Amino acid sequence: MEIREALRSRRSVRRFKAQSIPESIIRDILSYAPWVPNHHVSEPWRFVAITGQSLEELADLRRDAVLAKRQGQPDGIARAERARAEFLEAAWVIAVIQKLDARPDRQKEDYASMAMATYNLMLVAWDYHIGSYWNTGPLLTDAAVWQWLNLSEDERPVAFVRMGYPEIIPVTRRTPIEERLQIKR
Repeated sequence: MEIREALRSRRSVRRFKAQSIPESIIRDILSYAPWVPNHHVSEPWRFVAITGQSLEELADLRRDAVLAKRQGQPDGIARAERARAEFLEAAWVIAVIQKLDARPDRQKEDYASMAMATYNLMLVAWDYHIGSYWNTGPLLTDAAVWQWLNLSEDERPVAFVRMGYPEIIPVTRRTPIEERLQIKR
């Protein structure tokens, strides 16, 4: 797939087919994640590729985290169960972990690299005709999830990327760039 086509056609996919993805493909996808601009070549990333029984465990943790966040809300239980089911529909979930530099300015620079690395893996997945969805939410701050991921004191999750073969590819639009572009000469 040409890069321009990938950039315009990639979508955030929420619904996946019940079809496995070989580990070799996941490894290849992740091998492209680090090829991003990274100030001082700090390489602040770590990735945890989750499938099978481990994905069921993470889905349960996600349900619990959403339930805790929505405690007392009328839709809390239903939303928590839906959050669990969303993770179980994916073939894989990739936890994207940032190693935090002691300097706050470097943490910000590294976070930008983390976002680009996450997008790289999403683009390469798309080249394999694999859809992805970037999740944040309560999992990023949940102590049980941090423990389950075995995070060190200087690590934080940045994203959980659900991956699978798309059941549905959403149709989206973008505002023409001419409406958001200023050129100064």
